[in-house]
Amino acid sequence: MSSTNKVLISGYKSGFGKYAYSKLNKSKALNRDNRDEVLKSEYKTIIHSAFSSNRTDDINDYYDYVDSNILLTNDLVKCRHERFIYISSLVVHDKKDSLYKRTKLMAESIVKNKSSNYLIVRVPAMLGTSIRPNTVTKMIKEKNFKTTLSDKSTFNYILHSDLFDFIMDEKNNGVINFLSKNNINLKRVNEIVKGNTIFGDYVFQTEMVDGIKTRTSDEVIERYKKIIWKY
Repeated sequence: MSSTNKVLISGYKSGFGKYAYSKLNKSKALNRDNRDEVLKSEYKTIIHSAFSSNRTDDINDYYDYVDSNILLTNDLVKCRHERFIYISSLVVHDKKDSLYKRTKLMAESIVKNKSSNYLIVRVPAMLGTSIRPNTVTKMIKEKNFKTTLSDKSTFNYILHSDLFDFIMDEKNNGVINFLSKNNINLKRVNEIVKGNTIFGDYVFQTEMVDGIKTRTSDEVIERYKKIIWKY
């Protein structure tokens, strides 16, 4: 197949999609206004990063939720392409059931059944310049940041740059967990960023899973700290 457009990216306004769009100068961005037009073309690579950020089961607009998470995936994978990359989540391994987990698994199933060459990459929390401010960002930027989370809470973080390098390697395909070598607790994060965080009592625990592992969590936080202070 001779693709008229090289790369199509969904979710380009924030998060990893925005980072990937900034790195791929000649890529095409999908938005609500150009969806019908864009989906008529064919692409060498489709990077599907768009997904509802609502992780709760409290849904106000059910159609929008289904459209953003399921129908868009189905529309995208029907486009002629040579390679399809879907940014999924390690939440699919959670023991606790949730609507967010189920819709991720549904979207993955669509990709696996309708694309002949795909990479489904399941990721933990991501850090980069285009993310919405999260706990780590606030620990770095805000003086005496207050959180309900306990300093014993553990997370796994990766950098946008590491994920980008990984997905652009065409040797990587199938379904892959992509994460840091170890989880890190917020006490250690606070030490690395030299924060003055005021912690709460709620302990959130992230389970470690098998997969392809990049850096140590200490390295990720150190690098993110340097990156974020440039912006």
